[in-house]
Amino acid sequence: MRLSSVSSKEIILADQPRLSLGRTVRIAIDGVRYRLFRAAVTVSVIAVAVAFLMNILSESLIKRRLAVDARRELSAMRDIHGWAARLTRPLDPAAILMEVAAGGALDGSTAKGGVIADRASFAARARAAASYLAFFDALEYDPRRALIHTARGTAIFDALSDPEHFTIFEQRLAEMPALRFVGSLAEFRAFLDRWPELAVQLQGVVSSQEHAIAALNRARGDRTVFAALAQPDGVFVAAARAAGFDLDEATASRLTEQAQAVLDRLVIERSLSLLESRQLLAQHFNLLPADISANELWGYLEKSRQAASYLGVMRPLVAALEPYTAERLAALATTRRDELALERIERMTAGAGEGWLGLGERMGWLLMVSMLVCAIGISNAMLMTVTERFREIATMKCLGALDGFIMLLFVLESCFLGLVGGLVGSLLGNLIGYGRMAAAFGIGVFGTVPLGETLAAMGSAVAVGVVLAALAAVYPSLKAARLAPMEAMRVE
Repeated sequence: MRLSSVSSKEIILADQPRLSLGRTVRIAIDGVRYRLFRAAVTVSVIAVAVAFLMNILSESLIKRRLAVDARRELSAMRDIHGWAARLTRPLDPAAILMEVAAGGALDGSTAKGGVIADRASFAARARAAASYLAFFDALEYDPRRALIHTARGTAIFDALSDPEHFTIFEQRLAEMPALRFVGSLAEFRAFLDRWPELAVQLQGVVSSQEHAIAALNRARGDRTVFAALAQPDGVFVAAARAAGFDLDEATASRLTEQAQAVLDRLVIERSLSLLESRQLLAQHFNLLPADISANELWGYLEKSRQAASYLGVMRPLVAALEPYTAERLAALATTRRDELALERIERMTAGAGEGWLGLGERMGWLLMVSMLVCAIGISNAMLMTVTERFREIATMKCLGALDGFIMLLFVLESCFLGLVGGLVGSLLGNLIGYGRMAAAFGIGVFGTVPLGETLAAMGSAVAVGVVLAALAAVYPSLKAARLAPMEAMRVE
């Protein structure tokens, strides 16, 4: 750019030189290195916040995986109880809807009865009904009573099928804007119009199951369903298949084994009623005989040597114990211990995966507050850095540094601190999280979460630290960029 003065002398204004990004990064690193103490304070603030985040993430990952594994294993171990209930009493209509909506197949007895011609249409309407029932079940007492009074299960649809009741329901729902209904009221009204047809089909399913169970009761005789299923000849299983229940070979074999285990446990626990059994256990656990329970009995039987001792004392008194071996008793005790451990995990991981980012509402709020505190701490540290470097900033501006360069310099410094603090915090938080979970659930948690998920969580925590540091440095860097050189030079 050329300007001419009165004396016609040209003044040339050259473009200001711009430093490369690499050079700017090196200057930022030197700024951090020259102020190590201030940098260490900022890194500590970031590390603490990121460690808290990583601790929550690691615990959430572990709990979610443990919850899934525990529910799956418990479901397999308790399969016998579900089948025992199914083989002795029909499902109620609401349970049928929920089972079909969850993807479960109705028993073959339903198809044999011919009560459902179009099973695809029935399944679609059952899923819709299950979604409405889930909405009503999730309501708290006051809104539930206002909307459907005391109706439960499919009786809700029976009540709302009445136009007068539906009008009241619609009016009261409009008075509750916080409630989000499933779909539109027009769709619900259309569903209620078709509800009588679905109710007839459900009643047909129930009747079909009642006939199948009546046939099974005749085949079972006076035996319990566990005793019938435990028979190795498979006669009762064949009768269940003939009645229309879908029992494949693998399921039947598993149910036979589990039914036998249930019977064995009953026989062993009945021996606890004898005084000799209580005295033996009381002597081992240093308790009074009256304080002995099934927990002490099974704990004693976990070791084969103690199980053999128990059989040696009790066999002459309890004839039913004659076929049992010490290894069988120890295996039953170990299985019971594993089941109790899974039940404990299920209780401790209840609600895992719910809420914001699967962290739960309480942890989500705590995390947000910790991030806010961290941002304030970083901003404060960076503001102090700006105050300490007034003369340095003024010198750089006198040498031609642009506002954008000053701002970029401070943001880069903060990002480096965020990177270091994020790495330290993610490692520390991961160690704390795994340590806490190992103390609560055992060292088996170390193989629970895949390495990829753990590394992804750590990477996310580091990224949060860098972004948080960069955002927190925007205001201090803007303040530094707008600083007038002469004003900064006058600061003592």
